[in-house]
Amino acid sequence: MLPNFEKVEANINHSFHINHMKVDYFPSMRHFHPEVEILLVIEGTGTRFVGDSVETFAPGDLVMIGPNVSHEWCSDKDKGSSEAIYILFNTEIMGNDFWNLPESKIILKIIQQSERGIKLTGNTRDEVASLMKSIYTSFGFTRIILLMTILEMIAFNGEYQYLASPVTQNTLNDRDTERLNKVYKYVLDNIQNDINLNKAAFIANLSTPAFCRYFKKRANKTFIEFLNEIRIGQACRLLVNENNSIEEICYTSGYNNISYFIRQFKKITGFTPLGYRKKFAG
Repeated sequence: MLPNFEKVEANINHSFHINHMKVDYFPSMRHFHPEVEILLVIEGTGTRFVGDSVETFAPGDLVMIGPNVSHEWCSDKDKGSSEAIYILFNTEIMGNDFWNLPESKIILKIIQQSERGIKLTGNTRDEVASLMKSIYTSFGFTRIILLMTILEMIAFNGEYQYLASPVTQNTLNDRDTERLNKVYKYVLDNIQNDINLNKAAFIANLSTPAFCRYFKKRANKTFIEFLNEIRIGQACRLLVNENNSIEEICYTSGYNNISYFIRQFKKITGFTPLGYRKKFAG
C-alpha cells in the first residue's frame, strides 16, 4: 500500500495522545507515524489495511500497530457514522532506562511484535476495550498507569493474531509520498473501471518500465499486486455488507473474469468469496 507520513502534534499537558473520534466515516488515507497506535472501533464497518493485511472491521475491532507501519481504516460510507478511541504513544516517553528494567521486557517485546500489527481476541479484547474507554476520561498519572496496564495485559495474556507479514522499514521520502499518493488516488477513483498501467506510469511522470521498477522498490510489491489488494478489499466489504451475488461483486470490484477474481480472492484472503461471506457476514 502507499503510505503518507502523519505528524502527530504534541500536547504539553500529556506525554501521549488519546482521542475519541466520531465522524461520518473514517478518513481514508494510508499513512504511518513513529508512534505506536492502539485503536478500538466503537461504531462503524469497513475494511482495515495494516501493512499487507486486508480485513473487514466492525464494532469491537481492536488492534495495536507498531511504529512506522502503514495503515488505514476505510469506512463503509453508507452504513451510518463511525466512532473510535485511539491511543498514540512514543516509546521514548519512558526513557531508555525504563525499557532496561526486567519488568519492562515483556512490554517491549509486545511493542516489537506489533510491528506486524496485532488484532486482540478473546477476553483480552473485551478487557482492553473497557480500559480504552476509561483512559480517555482519565487525567494525570492515572493515564500512564492505565496505558502500562493495557500493554501488560496484551503482553501477558497473548490473545492476539498477527495481521501483516514481517514489516520492512518505511523508506519513502516526501517526493515518493506525493508521487505514489497520486497513483493511489487514481486507483481508488477508478476501482470499478479498467485501470491502465501506462496511465498510472504517466501520473507518476515515469515511463512504464521505470514505473514498474520504481513501484516495486518503494511499495515492496508490484503494481498489479497492489491493485488486486485494493480490489479484493472492496470485494470483502461488499460480501459482508451487501446481498449481491458473487458475480455482481466480481464486476463491481473491477474484475471482468469470475475465475480470475476467485483465484485472487483466495490468494489474498485465504478464503473463497462464498467462504468469506459465510464466515464474516452477520
